[in-house]
Amino acid sequence: MIRPAMPSAVHEAIRDLFRDTPAFAAELLADVLRVSLPSHSTARLADVTYPQNSAPALTADAVVELVAGDAAVLAVVVEVQLTRDVDKRAVWPVYVTTQARLSKCPAVILVVALESDIAAWASTPINVGPGSVVTPCVVGPSAVPRMIDPVVARDHVELAVLAAIAHGNARGGETAIAAALVAIGGLDDDRARCYGSAIYRALNAAMRQTMEEMMQRSHAMKEAEDVFVKRLIAIGEQTGEARGEARGEARGEARGEARALIQVLSARGLVLSDEQRARVVACADAAVLDRWVVRAATAATVEEVFA
Repeated sequence: MIRPAMPSAVHEAIRDLFRDTPAFAAELLADVLRVSLPSHSTARLADVTYPQNSAPALTADAVVELVAGDAAVLAVVVEVQLTRDVDKRAVWPVYVTTQARLSKCPAVILVVALESDIAAWASTPINVGPGSVVTPCVVGPSAVPRMIDPVVARDHVELAVLAAIAHGNARGGETAIAAALVAIGGLDDDRARCYGSAIYRALNAAMRQTMEEMMQRSHAMKEAEDVFVKRLIAIGEQTGEARGEARGEARGEARGEARALIQVLSARGLVLSDEQRARVVACADAAVLDRWVVRAATAATVEEVFA
């Protein structure tokens, strides 16, 4: 069955995960699909357009070159596929062979398809003639890990966003959404808005409401923390003690950890008492908050988080 196309904003946001962070292509190939990659030191973007002498130019969603020294050692042509498109399977072999010639190295097609049936369709080897087959590397929903640990999510922002889109509507999807919101909270406003919008558009009505509630709680938490930090710094300035200012700065560094803890607990339906919330807000030790966030991902009760 051919599914209706998801909003283009979702396609563009997934595409931008690779354009913003080229190394994400290598992460998916190596860590998610377990593809053995050549030794390389960095990843860079390459031109996504393939001129055609007698036809309109072909354009891939992203092209990433894995680089060793100054030379490309593997070219990764990235395609985001949210619907079936027979024409795409006809041009993917063209992408691979053309990019191999342009980059002067082997090339592979990496397809991101977050619907199971689309992933299965895209995974089918493409027979281009006797003895000539191109097999796409496909990241389907079953391959995307369920990213629920906010600490891990912050270290793998792009994967956290992809996980929220792939699993946000499934049972327990609120934990993936919460982890992704924590992860994108550290990005610049434009990227955070783009990724957040993509997650929201991919969700059903019920999970959209859940995401809105998480964001509202996060905003309220941030406002409360801002007031707390300003008061703490003001006290330090009034007393002339540098320690007060240092404590204020430390508290600022811990704000993200506190916000992550509140989001995860709220997503899992665990409610903080006023005393427990005050304890979180007052904690300026990022390491302690980090431990609480990790526990919050699996704790059965709020008390277990602080044990």
